Amino acid sequence: MNKRGMVPIATLHVVQMRTPSDTSEIEKLFASGEVDPYEIIAVVGKTEGSGLPNDHGRAFGDLSIRSLLASYKGTTPNQIAEEITLAISGGSPGTVAPHATILSQRWVPEHEVAAEQPTGGLVLGRSHTTEIYPQDIGRVSQVDATTKAVLEAIEDAGIEDLSQIHMVLVKGPALSAESIATLLAKGIEPVTRDPGIGPMGSMCYSNDAMAIGVGIALGEIEREKVTDATIRNDWSLYSNVAATSSGGEKLKGEVLVIANSPKSHSRLRAGHGITTSVGSSDGLKEALRSAGLNFDCCPTEADKSNIAQIFGKFTLPGSAQLNGARITLLDDHEAHHIAKTIGGATVTSVTGLTMAFISGGEANSHMGPPNGNPICAVVKI
Repeated sequence: MNKRGMVPIATLHVVQMRTPSDTSEIEKLFASGEVDPYEIIAVVGKTEGSGLPNDHGRAFGDLSIRSLLASYKGTTPNQIAEEITLAISGGSPGTVAPHATILSQRWVPEHEVAAEQPTGGLVLGRSHTTEIYPQDIGRVSQVDATTKAVLEAIEDAGIEDLSQIHMVLVKGPALSAESIATLLAKGIEPVTRDPGIGPMGSMCYSNDAMAIGVGIALGEIEREKVTDATIRNDWSLYSNVAATSSGGEKLKGEVLVIANSPKSHSRLRAGHGITTSVGSSDGLKEALRSAGLNFDCCPTEADKSNIAQIFGKFTLPGSAQLNGARITLLDDHEAHHIAKTIGGATVTSVTGLTMAFISGGEANSHMGPPNGNPICAVVKI
């Protein structure tokens, strides 16, 4: 598409999913004309489930949404996977409600936009990596593929100022017990033999390789400092806006860039912040203020009504010490779920939102500085 003389208008709708296969609220958006299936850039959502490699709820939610879009567009679910970014995160513990966020964008001739329409708003860009093979997961080849795709997504959005990028979401592949066994049978050693989300889990390696790729694309990380050995080892390398996750249902890295642009005529604006600890809401408030909300301690009810969505990554801290005391979070057998629970409770307590995108559970991460977590807020303007 030739975008010369065109300006973007991005929209966002959040709907609940009563089960991983429930797409009825998305269908209502299509029926009312609020959302055009052909303008969807991405769907980002939460399903109930374990959040682990065998989370069938997550895979079912992904397939259900692709099947719905395929039926409206007269194509196949596999083709939909090539046309949009679909990032479904498994596990909705605590106050996190299963939902789907529909992100759409259309480009229109600038002269057709009303003069009173706001500028400087939300803009979206998307791209996919090439296929990431099991032997490449968690290694520099996945880093480089992600970097390339993020740069393509930035170009897709028409972004010229990288400081206006407030989150880069990437959903990519993870190893499974089967793919690990297949590699070993071929004499190929995978990055790890653990398919899970623990400190040595393939989901963590995949997520962090993609996070480093984001950081390189945005100039936050120097490529020459990255080797296979630095992934999940050198925590001085990180991105302030990467939010990555993985699952066995994916073959490629699917990228969504969330940013602002002076060319945008969206009635939404994004901002981001970094939490300073697992027990702090400071990064969330920073993200809201960065997006344009003005408040002292906490958002008022009027402020809350203008919050369109929160995208947050909540990982496990690198230390068992919090505010001078020992916590047992790192010893819990479902620590990955507890991290999401903490994130969800934090977001709900400050914003009132339950249908917020809360991903996480990794032990340490290249997403944000040590003990910090990236959060993106989208508000109405």
